[in-house]
Amino acid sequence: MRPADYDQEELLMMLQDALTAVAAGRTEGHPCPVCGRGNLVCEGDDGWVKVTCPQCGLDFEGFLN
Repeated sequence: MRPADYDQEELLMMLQDALTAVAAGRTEGHPCPVCGRGNLVCEGDDGWVKVTCPQCGLDFEGFLN
């Protein structure tokens, strides 16, 4: 499946573990939960997180508090 096949809430649930880790400063080593082929490229700053997958095009940004 592709990222567009999921609604925003489904993607949030799939990314929950990675987003929590990125918000805590661990930005490397997260596999993509959508395609399983790529490693997520993650950025985080003061609760703001951005997660992308170079393989399937997953792109997620949000504020976690």
